[in-house]
Amino acid sequence: MSTPAAVTVRPMREDERETVRAMFQRSFAGLKRWFFFSWTPDVLVAERDGQLAGVVMADTYPLGAGRTGGCVAWIFTAPEARGTGIGHRLIDAALELFDSYGCDEVTAIVESTNTGSSRLFATRGFGILSFGQQLRRYRWWLPGQWWRWRHLGAIGHFVWARPGPGRPDSPTAQWWATVALTALLGLFVLWRGAGFGAVDPTAVVAVPVLCLLFFAARWWAMRWTAAAKGLQVRFRAWESGFLVSAVVAVALGGFFPVAGGAYPQSPEWCYRDALPVLGPAAVAGVLPALVLTAAAWALETWGGVPGPVAPWLSYAQMLGAPLVLFDTAVIVFPFFAFNGRRIRDWNPRLWVPLAVAAVAVSLAGTFW
Repeated sequence: MSTPAAVTVRPMREDERETVRAMFQRSFAGLKRWFFFSWTPDVLVAERDGQLAGVVMADTYPLGAGRTGGCVAWIFTAPEARGTGIGHRLIDAALELFDSYGCDEVTAIVESTNTGSSRLFATRGFGILSFGQQLRRYRWWLPGQWWRWRHLGAIGHFVWARPGPGRPDSPTAQWWATVALTALLGLFVLWRGAGFGAVDPTAVVAVPVLCLLFFAARWWAMRWTAAAKGLQVRFRAWESGFLVSAVVAVALGGFFPVAGGAYPQSPEWCYRDALPVLGPAAVAGVLPALVLTAAAWALETWGGVPGPVAPWLSYAQMLGAPLVLFDTAVIVFPFFAFNGRRIRDWNPRLWVPLAVAAVAVSLAGTFW
């Protein structure tokens, strides 16, 4: 019977920087590796059989009032070393390091589909902080915290903190806040498009009502489908995505909906195991917006609708077209949290026609 190889966790040596960078690039595919990688003051490596098998990158920062916070900036293992327990050794070593620095709390930003990392944190006393809980904990320090955590525009990434929030957050409040903020951004886009002049009074009513309709249909379709398959899900808002949406609205005059997502109730869920349920739920979630947007375009183009109804159809397409596109067809970083990624991972053959339909519906009002 073979003996498991011994694993040593130690500080990185200077001559190992290129090896660590190469491991990072193998562990995180896509554009993320080019835009978000940076060195931290403390880098611990796990060595097994003379080879580097994992890395945790740690940083500390002031919290005010003489308090210190620690941040796990990155934790990753070589692909061939996954499932060997090295991640557990790394996170425990990082927590010991933060204790030696006298840190009062430790945080990490984790992508929602990276449940391997999130389960590591959940089993060590971390919990997700909603935006409201972040405001209560950090108050006016929060913008600086987002900067330190690299949480700016990280759509579908959540703030994990130890100690955790202490009390449950409110999925309902997050859902209503998502609808309200989306409606406000939609109205701002119209106001900007009007040269910051008067906005059609119909829009003031239509945009909030249509946001409510689109988001309610999307959410309840996902929730009911998951429940029918035996999984209870909850809503989580993508708070940092609203920063992206605001930049798009202010700088470009465009509308980018940040819809939020459905997630299992337990913080220790596994993406791979939940995908047979989350995939069908994602399909159910994208269909209402796809149908509503296509119907609005068809009625406006060929329906001969009464005059008062026409603006509603136009605003439905303004809201629905980008929602359909990003929630179905766009699956590259930083849009992994939308439903399209789940559909593609669950059933690529089904995702292709849905993506084609989403692109066609989102562009229909532009070309026809």
